[in-house]
Amino acid sequence: MKPNAYRNVFDNNIAQQFKKAVQIMTAEPSRLLFFMKMLKNQGKAARLRKKLAKEGTEVPPLLIISVTSVCNLSCSGCYSKFLHRDVKKEMDLEKFKSVLEEARQLGVSIILLAGGEPLIQRSMLEAATQFPEIMFPIFTNGTLLDSEYIEFFSKSPNLIPVISIEGSEDETDDRRGEGVYQNFRNIKENLNWNRILWGVSLTLTRRNYDDLTAREYMEQLMDKGCRLFFFVEYVPIQEECDEMVLTEPQKKEIQGIVNRYMAELPAMFVAFPGDEEQYGGCLAAGRGFLHINPEGKVEACPFAPYSDTDLKDTTLKDALSSPLLRKIRENHHLLKETEGGCALWANRKFVKELRDKN
Repeated sequence: MKPNAYRNVFDNNIAQQFKKAVQIMTAEPSRLLFFMKMLKNQGKAARLRKKLAKEGTEVPPLLIISVTSVCNLSCSGCYSKFLHRDVKKEMDLEKFKSVLEEARQLGVSIILLAGGEPLIQRSMLEAATQFPEIMFPIFTNGTLLDSEYIEFFSKSPNLIPVISIEGSEDETDDRRGEGVYQNFRNIKENLNWNRILWGVSLTLTRRNYDDLTAREYMEQLMDKGCRLFFFVEYVPIQEECDEMVLTEPQKKEIQGIVNRYMAELPAMFVAFPGDEEQYGGCLAAGRGFLHINPEGKVEACPFAPYSDTDLKDTTLKDALSSPLLRKIRENHHLLKETEGGCALWANRKFVKELRDKN
C-alpha cells in the first residue's frame, strides 16, 4: 500500500456508512434532511484532514472519549473498570467543550463517547449537541435511559445511543446484572416511539460468535428497531479470559460478514477493530482513531493505557504529534498481531517501551 493510501480507504468506508444512513432515513422524512447535511459535512471534514496531513498534522476521522470512569453497573470483564482504576481527577466540562471545538476545527468526523457510563455526564452530552457537524455514537448500558433522556435524544439527531448487550437475556444479565436485558426491552419501545436512530454494541467472543453474527439475529434486532450494529472483538484484559478471544477463522470472517450485511440489510454495520490489514496495519495512535481517557490524557487506543500527553497542558492538535503517538504510527506495520482483537493490547509491552524511551 502506498504511503497514506489507507486514508482514502478509511474515508471511503466512513462515507459509505453515512450514505447508508441517508438510505435508511428515507423512511423518516423528519430526519432525512439532517443526515443529508451530515453526509455533506463528512466530505468537507475529509478534505480538511487531507489538507492538514499535507501540512504535517495527521488528524484521525474518529476520536473515542471516555467521559467518565464512573458506572452504575459492575460488568464482569469490563476493560474500563480494569484500566481506569486509578483515575484521580476527570476532565471537566470546559476542557471537554474545548476539545470538541478543536476537533471540529481539525475535521474530526465522529466522536464516540464511552465510559464508565457516559449518561452519567449529562452536561457533556448536552455540550455535544452544539457540534451538529460531528456524529456522536454514545455507548451506554441503557439503564439510565429514562423519559427525560429519551426526549433529549429525540431532539439531538447527532447523538446516537448505542446499547451494549451480550445476545440473549441470560447472557446479558449474567455479565451485566439481573434485569439489564428487560430494561433493553423497555427502552427500545420508547426509542422507536420517538423515532430515534439507535444501535447496539455486541462483544464477540469465541463462544457467542456464531449466534451474534447470524443473519437471523440481525433481523430479530432490526424488527425491534435497531439500525446500527457495532461488532466489538473481545479483548482479554485478564489473562484467565484468553479462551474467549476469537479464533483466527472467526477474525478473518467478520469483515466479510459486515460487508455482506451492509450490502443486503437496511442497517449500518461496523466491526471494531475490523480488518486493519486493508489499512496496512493498526489504525490507532491517530492513523484512524485515538482515545482520550477520563482524565484527559491522550492514548493510542482504549486498550493501550499509555500516554505522554495530557490535554490539560496542551492542545489536541499538538497532542496528535506527541512522540509516543508518532512512534506508534511509524511502527504501525509491525502491529499486526491481533490476538484478542487489539494489536496494541497484544503488543502492550512494546507500546510501553516506546513511551518509556521518550
